[in-house]
Amino acid sequence: MTKTEQLMQERDDLQAKIASARESDGASEREASDLKMMEQELLALEQRISRAESSPSPESRDKGKTLSADDKLEKKLDAALKDSFPGSDPVSFIEAAPVKPNDEHHKNNRR
Repeated sequence: MTKTEQLMQERDDLQAKIASARESDGASEREASDLKMMEQELLALEQRISRAESSPSPESRDKGKTLSADDKLEKKLDAALKDSFPGSDPVSFIEAAPVKPNDEHHKNNRR
């Protein structure tokens, strides 16, 4: 199932919930506000579906295109973030500087 199909399924489910909520008589304030939120979610889903249908897939965008160093770094960071999620530490490709002999001596004296 593609992402667009998943979004369409979500939209259909939400439309059914909204129809059911509209049929209930004497809705309380909370139910009325819930209905408004569901309607807003539906609008957002419809926008996401239209964007997904109109935009090319990431694979087709990357074909035949050489990436700059910044783009490569951005892709690496995105992949590392996705692979490490959920994680508590931020992703970084910057390596720490090697410890100098003096630094190690001061570190031991502090204890």
